Amino acid sequence: MGAEPRPGLRLGAWELVSRLGRGGLGEVWSARRVDGLYEGRAAIKLLHGDGTTATVARRFRRERAALGRLNHAGITALLDAGVQAPHAYLVLELVEGLPLADHARAHCPGVAERVSLLLRVAEAVEHAHARLVVHRDLKPANVMVTDAGEPKLLDFGLAASPGEAASEARAGLTPGYAAPEQVSDDDTGTAVDVFALGVMLFELLTGRLPFGQRGDGRAAMEHAVLHQPPHRMAALLKAAPDAAGPGRPRDARRALGDLEAIAAKALRRQPAERYVGVHAFIDDLRRWQAQRPVAARRRQGWPHRTALLLRRHALPFSLGGALALTLVVAITASSWQWREARAQRQRSDAVARFVTELLSAGGRPRGDHVPSVLELLDESRQKLDDRATADAATRVELLRVLSRTYMALNRFDHALPLGEQWLAAARRQHREDDAAVLEARLSLGQVNQIMGNHDEAIALLEPIAAALALRFGPDSEEVRQQQFILAADYMHSNRLADAERALERVRVLTERLHPGDDYERADYLQNLAVLRQRQGQLAQALDILRQTEPMWTSTDPRLTLPVLVLRHSELTMMGLNGEFEGIDTRVGPLLADLRARLGPGNDLTLQTTNAWAEALQLQGRHADEVAARQALVDGARADGLPPASLTVFHAELLLAQARAGRPVSAPLRAALAETAALPPGGQRGRSLLVLADAALAAGQPGLAADALQRLREAPLSPSLAAPGSRLARLEGRLARARGDLALSAERLAAVEGIGQVQAWGACLDRALTAVLQASPQARERLDAARAARPERLPDGHPLDRVTHWLEARLQAGCDDAPDVRAAWAALAAARGPNAGAPTLGSLGGLLP
Repeated sequence: MGAEPRPGLRLGAWELVSRLGRGGLGEVWSARRVDGLYEGRAAIKLLHGDGTTATVARRFRRERAALGRLNHAGITALLDAGVQAPHAYLVLELVEGLPLADHARAHCPGVAERVSLLLRVAEAVEHAHARLVVHRDLKPANVMVTDAGEPKLLDFGLAASPGEAASEARAGLTPGYAAPEQVSDDDTGTAVDVFALGVMLFELLTGRLPFGQRGDGRAAMEHAVLHQPPHRMAALLKAAPDAAGPGRPRDARRALGDLEAIAAKALRRQPAERYVGVHAFIDDLRRWQAQRPVAARRRQGWPHRTALLLRRHALPFSLGGALALTLVVAITASSWQWREARAQRQRSDAVARFVTELLSAGGRPRGDHVPSVLELLDESRQKLDDRATADAATRVELLRVLSRTYMALNRFDHALPLGEQWLAAARRQHREDDAAVLEARLSLGQVNQIMGNHDEAIALLEPIAAALALRFGPDSEEVRQQQFILAADYMHSNRLADAERALERVRVLTERLHPGDDYERADYLQNLAVLRQRQGQLAQALDILRQTEPMWTSTDPRLTLPVLVLRHSELTMMGLNGEFEGIDTRVGPLLADLRARLGPGNDLTLQTTNAWAEALQLQGRHADEVAARQALVDGARADGLPPASLTVFHAELLLAQARAGRPVSAPLRAALAETAALPPGGQRGRSLLVLADAALAAGQPGLAADALQRLREAPLSPSLAAPGSRLARLEGRLARARGDLALSAERLAAVEGIGQVQAWGACLDRALTAVLQASPQARERLDAARAARPERLPDGHPLDRVTHWLEARLQAGCDDAPDVRAAWAALAAARGPNAGAPTLGSLGGLLP
């Protein structure tokens, strides 16, 4: 590893304390935070080898990316990551407890307790599979169980898309737990984790491994896995358990029969003969817990099923022959339930096969690269119409899984059309008030809200209020989610009273359904801060966000994404409050954490970069803003985002370039034509507004008029049609650029800025028109603009030059006085070197 790690070694904000363990691919140390920001403890994994070499760097990226996609209470959370030559390291949640085998020996004396423990491990694995991560090295040593009895899955060092780095992965395998296809370098995806869970189940039930003997060499163990059948449980129960394993449960004979069949199915040599996914393995263990027939013994006859039924309902059936009819009815109902469960299982199996095939495709290189997760998802999405068309219910489930997966990956551009297909397919199968349709509407409403299609979201969610309360209950989670989404839509539609009522309902339901839950409280406070922002209470909004700071250091993995959102919101709110001191130092770490956690192309990284660019613009740092917006667009394209998803960001880049005095007329025309061709909706409307702003900044009022005319071709949303909207502001500026000062004054009369600098700009907008009109209100308007200047801003802001020019122009009453010309030249210079003189529409974009 180069320089040997030692206690006291500093890695970023962390200092090594003591070595906790060492494995084939790395070693783990306990660590403490030493940068003074807060006190914290963590586990640091150091990868073997020089962190700057290609092999170790690839391994590092793989594990970091895998952990960054996972957010589950049963999976160790990734807190930080870095490379400090020669070490590549991951900072992980520190789990204090016992390895799974030791915990089972000490605290799980019976079969039922051990099955329950493994079920929670399997649920964490299922979460990873749902996010297209295969662990590949499941074993008791990679599961720590906390003092509270909660298992935590560790070490995703071999996790990757199937087929990636196969030889490297084989070198790190643990004999005894590796599937046959891993041993033979024919890894086919999620089935390897199903096999490993089968080994762990077998071991927990018998105290021994299913293949070979503990202590066998690697070659002997691999030979046993490839060529020998698993040991028979009945024979092992007569022998002494391994001293090094989890020991044998005191009622081990309960494992014979159904549990033995479940383990045997998971341990089939051929992947296609195992459970089709971890969810199916989980379902069978839950059937065993509920004393219901298990899928692993599908050929079991009615005597076995009846015996299970009698066991589940021992008291009623012990009352004698008078209840014989009850037995017949119960058996009939059980048969019907079995058929229904089988149909549901077949649908679940079809979905699992679909995902398994998707993952398995990763093992086939395309040219010189292995396809990424998003490439595989995109291919599966394109092929969806050819799949499962014979079973409409299966198609609904596939659409649900794909839409929710894209949402989890922050790829809402793909989640939206899939959500629309999901809702349409659900409507063909069910009534409007059925749970399946209501769930699809809720999900699609959420995607529309996130993408800014607020009218569409409201149209989806407002009409189902009564149906949700009737179907799920008035105090249900579904009602809470509907109110949460609607609150955000109401805020963006300027329906602030409705938003206040919806958010108050959210507060009540959150306290009732999730008392003491920091995750849900963080979500509520985030939305409350947005509402206060919309109400113009900016300082209060920032204070609300900063109430959540104690949560930012939490190791609860559920808080990982909410904390990133809160940090993003604080950055945005600092800009709106004109609080720019310290904002620069927050941006870099936040963007690095976002990419590490969410991967490339995620929406939150784009929005954070956009918020940073807006903060630069509000400070008058136009060249820096252009650089930030260019990096945003270039990075998004490199991450594979389609052009339609970048429309607004590209328009904002053109506006920034126009502010800096760069020539943008030709690209503006091209962008206007492309944007006008988009379907009506949030992307098209917002982009046309920004392009109109850019055209005014560039001194092209004709292009601005064209953009606003195209905007009005479609029905306007309530937020755009409001008197003080951005549209009204642009129409007022366009009228001023064309010399119609009366119309300009009328359209600008009600315009208010959302942030402090923006409010200052709105006051200067009105003062500019009044000064040019020689209005009796000019002095009053200019004094109001002076009073609106944010106190925190340092002297020399570009809007100070606007104020100085307006003062000179008001006093001189003409444009050719020396003081007025000097003030105009200083104002023009604020746009940047080589920029031309601004026009009166938006003063070359200096007015925000």
